[in-house]
Amino acid sequence: MQRNLVAFAALAFIAGCGGGKQNLTDDFTDLAGQDEKSDQFSKKMTLVGSLDYGQTSSAVKYHNPPLYRSFKFGGAKGDAVDIWVRSTNGDAVAWLVDNSFKIISSNDDSSASSTDSHITATLPGNTNASIITYYIIFREYYSDDATFTVSLKGPAKDFYACSKDADCVAIPEGGCCPHGYKVAVNQSSVAAYNASVVCTTVPRPLCPLFLINDTRVSECNTGTGKCELVQPADIACGGFTTNPHKCTDGYTCQANHIPDVPGICVQNPQTCGGIAGIQCPAGLVCVDNPNDNCDPANGGADCGGICQTCVQKVLCTTNSHFDTTYCQCVPNTCIQNVLCITLDHFDHVLCKCVPN
Repeated sequence: MQRNLVAFAALAFIAGCGGGKQNLTDDFTDLAGQDEKSDQFSKKMTLVGSLDYGQTSSAVKYHNPPLYRSFKFGGAKGDAVDIWVRSTNGDAVAWLVDNSFKIISSNDDSSASSTDSHITATLPGNTNASIITYYIIFREYYSDDATFTVSLKGPAKDFYACSKDADCVAIPEGGCCPHGYKVAVNQSSVAAYNASVVCTTVPRPLCPLFLINDTRVSECNTGTGKCELVQPADIACGGFTTNPHKCTDGYTCQANHIPDVPGICVQNPQTCGGIAGIQCPAGLVCVDNPNDNCDPANGGADCGGICQTCVQKVLCTTNSHFDTTYCQCVPNTCIQNVLCITLDHFDHVLCKCVPN
């Protein structure tokens, strides 16, 4: 490394006199209120990116100018933070500043044997309490080219905290073996959660060759203040509550007969029949949909229906029986005594002509 010889000689003289390295008197208050993309900001500092609690940055290459590099992070008043700025080929100096670029704490050498920087501090809160942005600023002591990594620790983040359903989202559980199971986390914590479950096992384990079809959805349990997963049919929907739940797609809220009490989510019935002649799955029968305006008894030949389990509600006459396939009484024996028209055929169960 090529250092300024005059500065180096002066520092060597001070060190020889037992004074050690000079204390730096860097100041950043001239950046207060400046846009991070402004010329004044960029001429002095490069904003490298953002960090979350528990993260360590990738390697950051340093070259002067500009003199400083920085990361920003979000923190709350009272958070205890632990910051390291490390380098294998340089002498790190670091500052922790608030949103007004007022220095909270700084460090040059973490110990007598290390030129890495280490800062521990409690965040005092910004002048505007709604602003949670803080900055970690660093440089090479002699302004030489170097490479740095920055790590930030803080209070353990609660990935699952919520106050309403909109806070929560269902994502893959993660880990070394993707298995299909999901987990419900706060939407703002997705990146931090994913970073916390990254597989670091070397070599990677052999994983089962199957995936679970996890159909659960996320909601906020306001009793515990946590995001959780529930089956769609187990959602207590509506009602007069602080966080009324909604049914997921494909389900309808069936109201409770007691006012203001949540109802239940019931799966929307499968459609059938109609001009397309959609068939119901085995064990279900296509019946007229009572909630539409199409009446097959009044000219609605192509009315769509819904699939339902067949329940016998009529008493069949002599020489007939109830057929669950057609959900009606049919003759015990049938003799074709009519000629069906084109596109019809004679059904020996119903004992009449039916459409092909």
